[in-house]
Amino acid sequence: MKKIIDHIADWLVALNEKKTKVNEDYATFMKRGNNGLIFGLVLFGIFFLYMAFELYRDYGNLWLASIPVFAFTITVFIVLVRNAYRDKLRRRYRNPSMKLLGFNIDFNEHILRQIYTSLIRYEFLDENLNRFRDFYNVLLFDFDDHESVLHFNCTQAELKYILEKFKPFKKGLHLSTFERSEKIYNKGELISAKKLSKGYNKNPLSRETEDLIDSFFDFLGDN
Repeated sequence: MKKIIDHIADWLVALNEKKTKVNEDYATFMKRGNNGLIFGLVLFGIFFLYMAFELYRDYGNLWLASIPVFAFTITVFIVLVRNAYRDKLRRRYRNPSMKLLGFNIDFNEHILRQIYTSLIRYEFLDENLNRFRDFYNVLLFDFDDHESVLHFNCTQAELKYILEKFKPFKKGLHLSTFERSEKIYNKGELISAKKLSKGYNKNPLSRETEDLIDSFFDFLGDN
């Protein structure tokens, strides 16, 4: 009897873990690019089309049925104009001297692949959302040359420690630099230097975790 109960408990735990992962994947997907906007427009588009169909079925008047379609078109236009306006305002009032072109870390592909493999192996980096090419693009190239982003899946303290391991290899690289890039997510949210530092101070890493992360970079030698 105990064996059966243990099997049921294991199944429920696995089911809960799967549910959590699905929720996290959904949240991450919705926050990437314009996915949330597109999903919302498709959902409301279906609703307005259904309204148009109902009106035509009930009254047989094409002009009356077209009202929801026109209303949806106007709504889409307003949403797109509002988003474009906000984007232009953000760019206009951003200090040009503070514009971040890229991290441009001077690593070759072999070095980055070793670090990437370690981060994936110990699940600090989300394997489902990050190809090696994304990791390579974000750390080496100008941001305008690609659309890659990085998705970590670890604690704030762990991520802070990982990112700071790159600092010795690029002058002027700080946590605030990673934040300004808008290229790094953790558990579906863009990172914040303040949150990373606060998380690290509140829950510092164990010596074992620090040693593990250090081992990802040990082959580079002392810097």
